[in-house]
Amino acid sequence: RQEVEIYRQTPEGKLAAYIFYPPDWRAGDQRPAMAFFFGGGWKNGSPGQFFPQAEYFASRGLVCVLFDYRVLSRHGTGPDASVADAKAAIRWIRAQAGRLGVDPMRVIGSGGSAGAHLAVATALVSLDPAAGEMKKIPCRPDALVLFNPVMDLREAKILDVVGRSIAEELSPILGLRAEAPPTLMLYGATDPLLKQ
Repeated sequence: RQEVEIYRQTPEGKLAAYIFYPPDWRAGDQRPAMAFFFGGGWKNGSPGQFFPQAEYFASRGLVCVLFDYRVLSRHGTGPDASVADAKAAIRWIRAQAGRLGVDPMRVIGSGGSAGAHLAVATALVSLDPAAGEMKKIPCRPDALVLFNPVMDLREAKILDVVGRSIAEELSPILGLRAEAPPTLMLYGATDPLLKQ
């Protein structure tokens, strides 16, 4: 069973969540959830990238949610907006846990390349524009499964809307700490990102 919902309204438009439910799912369940963020260099891409993985993990009993997020080609935004959307996505799963049949204390963040950066950024990057009640909901996942994540952006030129460099702020490697979630990182043997 699949559903599409709007999880966030941004100045650039609405953002959708694609929800994959296990075959025997019931609303009263307390299942683990897995949030997926697509790759594409924060410039393009779509949630469809992880449909096969979502179908597989849903068949194994997880509720899987694939999130659209703001990217340069469609929204004219930078990686900082993408990180804000990813944090909002994890909070949305926790806020909707009862309705989604999810255990809010068993949320896994996942993604590929730039999407893997977003998943790990929800845990290790302090930049967080959330306000009010949403800020009280933790955006740090309980575990991470990362496909070729970008961990260090210090050599990239990334500016915020006022032209300030934020490459360091967006580098998860600089936010490593003891309370980071258990993490599985998967890289190909010749992936240039592996050295990070």
